[in-house]
Amino acid sequence: MSPTHLARFLVLLAASLGVVSACSSRRDEQAREQDVPGRSNGSGTGQRSAANDLGRPLDALRVSADEAAARAGSFDWEARVTWSVAKPGLAPVHTTERHEVRQLAAGDFEVTMDLDPGSGPGSETGKRIIFSRGVTYARGRWAPFRERPTDRGEGARRHRDESFRLAADLAHLYGPALSAQAAGEATFLGRRARRFLLSLSGALPREAPLPSGLPDGGYDADTRRRVDFLEGRVPVALEGELLLDAETALPLYVAMKGAFSEKADPQLRADVELAAQVRALGAAVAPVTAPSGALPDERKPKGVARALEAAGLRKPAGGAERKEKEGEHEPGE
Repeated sequence: MSPTHLARFLVLLAASLGVVSACSSRRDEQAREQDVPGRSNGSGTGQRSAANDLGRPLDALRVSADEAAARAGSFDWEARVTWSVAKPGLAPVHTTERHEVRQLAAGDFEVTMDLDPGSGPGSETGKRIIFSRGVTYARGRWAPFRERPTDRGEGARRHRDESFRLAADLAHLYGPALSAQAAGEATFLGRRARRFLLSLSGALPREAPLPSGLPDGGYDADTRRRVDFLEGRVPVALEGELLLDAETALPLYVAMKGAFSEKADPQLRADVELAAQVRALGAAVAPVTAPSGALPDERKPKGVARALEAAGLRKPAGGAERKEKEGEHEPGE
């Protein structure tokens, strides 16, 4: 499971049970590769055939947006996932995430994520990232777009696939407890699709690797709470549906509704509901363009410098530029 989404889930536990989340990205990625049911453990990294993916439907959830576009062309995709954590004697916690990915076959893409932690107006957060013509642009929910010239698309792709692989992250939490059974064919967006019903298999999930950097001398109470869930999560409910494109094995639609408890705390219940789908394919997908008026990258915030200028303790940058042109410099510059 990606560290971002596992962290979000554990943040919910933190809000209700006093947990603080911290995970190792490498170990979580290894765990996700091991725990998604149907995952091949071979070392090959090439694109798998559609026939193989249709034979391992849950493995198809791990496809990257790049590979999905290589198989099926440009696409628009959206997802919504809600978590509710409850325990007798404590106020329940509820959060909602909304994700959108627009991926072009040529490689440009746009990703949007909004998070409502259920704390009332003004608590919502989010981000929007655009990768266009080799340049990354990013903004927070309440901030303007800025160029990110040093990213070169690497961080942008990571954020994109964290959104696009939401269902794979949830499948990781279930591990072998998640079963997919063929249920005939369906039609979605005018395309022939294979239908699978999702349910509990009766198996237990594998234990997740513990986060790195834990103290050698034992755990504090908050860390212990987090580790208890990672080691002792118990799937107690699951129902859902998965539609895979019959030609490309692209996940066209997936819905999962389930719940977890915990060995060390049976009264804890974490309910989750996810719905994700492709909204458009091919020529119906709108272009991805760079945002107009994007600000340049600003690694060093200028707030302190501006405050000094306003107080007369530092000369404006324009004056410094004029002196530099004349061969003069302020002391210490």
